[in-house]
Amino acid sequence: MNLAQILRRHARAPAFTLIALLLVGVAVAINATTFGALHAVRWKALPFADGDRLVELKVEMSKVGFQFGLADRFRDALLAGRAPFDGVLGTTPQAVSRYLADDGTPWQVSRVTPDFTQLLGVAPALGRAFAADDAKGEAASVALLSDAAWRSRFAADPAVVGRTLRFGGANYTIAGVMPAGFAFPDRRADAWIPLVWSAQERQAHAQSFLGELSVIARLAPGASIAQARERLGALLAQDEKLAPKFKDDDPQPRVTPLRDRYAGTARTLDLMQLAALILLAAVVASVVNLMFDRVLARARTQAIRRALGASDMAIAIDAAVDLALPLLGGLLAGLAFAPFGLRLLQGLALLPPSLPQGGELGAAAVGAGLVVVLLVLAASLAALPSRRAPHRAAQRHADGLGRARKAMLVAQVTLATAMMGSVVLLARSAVNVLDVDRGFDGRGVLMTSIDALDVAGARQRGETPKASGEGFALDVEALRADVAGLPGVRHAAVAAMPPFSGLDSSGVFGLPGLTDKQHAREREVGRGFFSAMGIDFLAGEDFRVDGEPATAVVDERFVARYLGAENPLGARIDLTDEQGELHPARIVGVVRAVKNGSLEESEALPMIYRSMSPQWSNFWLVTRGGGADPATLATAVRERVLTHFPHARIGVNAALDDLVSDSLADRRHLLAAIGGFALAALALAAVGLAAVLAFAVRRRTAELGVRMALGATPARVRALVLRQGGALIVCGLLLGTSLGLALARLLADRLFGIGYADAASWSIALALVAAVALGTCWLPARRAAATDPIEALRHE
Repeated sequence: MNLAQILRRHARAPAFTLIALLLVGVAVAINATTFGALHAVRWKALPFADGDRLVELKVEMSKVGFQFGLADRFRDALLAGRAPFDGVLGTTPQAVSRYLADDGTPWQVSRVTPDFTQLLGVAPALGRAFAADDAKGEAASVALLSDAAWRSRFAADPAVVGRTLRFGGANYTIAGVMPAGFAFPDRRADAWIPLVWSAQERQAHAQSFLGELSVIARLAPGASIAQARERLGALLAQDEKLAPKFKDDDPQPRVTPLRDRYAGTARTLDLMQLAALILLAAVVASVVNLMFDRVLARARTQAIRRALGASDMAIAIDAAVDLALPLLGGLLAGLAFAPFGLRLLQGLALLPPSLPQGGELGAAAVGAGLVVVLLVLAASLAALPSRRAPHRAAQRHADGLGRARKAMLVAQVTLATAMMGSVVLLARSAVNVLDVDRGFDGRGVLMTSIDALDVAGARQRGETPKASGEGFALDVEALRADVAGLPGVRHAAVAAMPPFSGLDSSGVFGLPGLTDKQHAREREVGRGFFSAMGIDFLAGEDFRVDGEPATAVVDERFVARYLGAENPLGARIDLTDEQGELHPARIVGVVRAVKNGSLEESEALPMIYRSMSPQWSNFWLVTRGGGADPATLATAVRERVLTHFPHARIGVNAALDDLVSDSLADRRHLLAAIGGFALAALALAAVGLAAVLAFAVRRRTAELGVRMALGATPARVRALVLRQGGALIVCGLLLGTSLGLALARLLADRLFGIGYADAASWSIALALVAAVALGTCWLPARRAAATDPIEALRHE
């Protein structure tokens, strides 16, 4: 059979061709996208030289469960010892910081140690890498551009090296351009500048082995993670000045492969890939049923061919040819969509931004594999009724539903039920999360993160940066008062680490009568913070003035755990100062416990709030407006900040509710993906059920005419068809529940407030699938009941 004959055959059955092509295309696109992303995260080599030898170094305070970066001096110590490391680089904890050019154009800039290109094994495509001298002096003066920024902002001009780039009020000489696809530590980076510490930052690093440096090291050949952990632990233990300060927190070295930072994303992609494979199985069943319809419709033709000497193999090949064109078209369409799907996953942060898009070859491979599976299964199963075509032609008044067709329909209902059960579980978990008591009222609250001093930028501009201390505190208070006076603003306050800022801190304190130090979260907040955040006082009052000494506000968890029935107001606790020494303080208020970084937090450490007198350039401004949408205040607040601190760097400037919503993005994306797949599987089951029952009704037209001629009522005929479909539905629901419970176990860590076998959730899922399936059965049943017996017998 030549191509022209194949095209003519498909032209005579356009509905079959288009439906099959659509089914195959959707299955290939979804599975190619999810597998491509999963391959990039789990198996594809990191886009750096010897990426499997890259490890991330942190310190974990095991008693409180917090992890911290390292101070720069510990990076220097690791470099001095070398073994078991080949090199050690550092970046600031924020992957990128937002700078503004003089024309208002935003730049996403990453501050890195000068040796980052050498350690990662990636050289600039143009120009030179950073040199050690680039990090000396008072401020960075050179920059490397990303390939994307070079192309979009400099039109890929090869003479860009040596030109001056200006952002954040400072000038940088462009040293080079990184190659296309390079992403570190975040794909958003437009440029990199050497990490030069301010005097304030160096002082902080000298006081602690904890710091603002995210440290990545390359293991020496033959070195193990255990040896690296031992080396880091030895450095921590040898610090005679600092180790006693943190001994109560039980600091432990943590050395993990760099790829492990994507473990959470990989877990989500695992579940999405499983859902995509289930959808693929539903598509296979639908394609096989389409082929059954195609083969049975051509039963007479095949019987004639068999009578003329055609072999079983020829009949099977003829059946496979029917599907070849839709398979090929679906393959091409699906693979063409895969790159767009990968970019969609990147936009949803399900494909980590620090990895290259990747996955194209993997996507092509999985797409080709899907086509082979579909072709083999469809051709093999469809060939079965072809071999029995003469028998079926002779028995055309028979049921019209063979065992294989019934099995395909039951499989579709089973898969739809299993996925729908998971969707309902995830949806109810999401509702439970949103119903959690947050401890604060986020409506109308705007959160603004500010680096007010921009010390490094001021030094490079030749200015004398404002000193921290009393003068700076007065400047911050002037900003707060100015924002508080804006129309529509009810409260404004400053804080160091407000809820959902992405920041956290803990410390130790003492209680009278206890020799051991206790652990709690600590926050420094300004006067009016609790009103601005909508955190209710359960007892006592707010701080009277900022920086009020020897006072503290605690949350209800603190009272329950440490004070019990004792009146908390006026109770004494001992708080640590910057040198780690304990000093007495009294409790002046008790507030509600709040969620800090996730609505799913449970049994968190108690909280101690201390009065804040701004001494550091980085702080948050919390603004409560009287309207429902705090975004209307964002522009005005930004203008006030830049009025008081013209060179300030403003990071986040968003509604608190948006920050809370962002923390739920992973859960939301997983629910959307599996929900979409489940609805597609349910739609396929419904369409397949309707098509097969309609085909069965057409084949039994004469039988139904005889039944009605002998006195059968339309209701009895409807019931006959509904029973036929209902039996398949019940079987699919039962099998789907069993399969779904097994699959739901894999979702157990994503459920909140319910178990994987939650009866209410499964009842909802079963009712939904049953309602859709029975509704689908009603249409062919009504058509059967409307059969005119005379017309049916005349046609026969």
